[in-house]
Amino acid sequence: MEKGKKRVMVVSAHPDDMEFGCAGAVRKLIEEGYDAVLVVATNGESGWKKDFAPKEERIKTREIEQRESAKILRIKDVIFLHNIDGQLENSLAFRTELVKAIKEYKPEIIFTFDPASLLSFENLNLSHRDHRAVSQAVFDSVFAAKNKFLFPGEPHKVDKIFFFGSKNPNHEEDITKFIDIKIEALRQHRSQFPDFEKVAGFVKKFMSNESKDGYAEKFRVVEVVQLT
Repeated sequence: MEKGKKRVMVVSAHPDDMEFGCAGAVRKLIEEGYDAVLVVATNGESGWKKDFAPKEERIKTREIEQRESAKILRIKDVIFLHNIDGQLENSLAFRTELVKAIKEYKPEIIFTFDPASLLSFENLNLSHRDHRAVSQAVFDSVFAAKNKFLFPGEPHKVDKIFFFGSKNPNHEEDITKFIDIKIEALRQHRSQFPDFEKVAGFVKKFMSNESKDGYAEKFRVVEVVQLT
């Protein structure tokens, strides 16, 4: 990635999580001059809606789809951590990988799931165990990355965490200009969505901002405060 540029990082559990949660806002930041990196924690091999295929084929296909989506959004780097879909844990090993990525890419902003909202267990899809593990691991890793001693490497302090899938958002990003790009990025995950037009309709309805006659993504934004 280019030296001196501001950076944004997205940490998702599966291929397609980012597109649902924050693709519009990320593309907007890229238009404003940020570089972006996407970290995908699992292979996503269980999120397969097509006819049966061997595990290796499912993993490879989902990775290809995620890379195609990232190209549409102009995300420069995609990192696959290759954990098993459905078995992710907020473990020391996982946090070690996340802290390493944070220290390497030095993002000012990180996007991920909202850990506070996922513990309500009101939605089986949103509160998926992998989503919960990612949300908590990112929260812990942002703290660890700014500490001198917890993990190897020079510390890096993230400025803000943008939590998506939040029950209590405090920030709204107008993505009207980017809604079609968001939909097109999501469309690349063909193995996940055999009836994509239904998915596209749901996304547009969910993102609709009737008061402003447009579309918006909502987040709970947390500032990372360093007192000393």
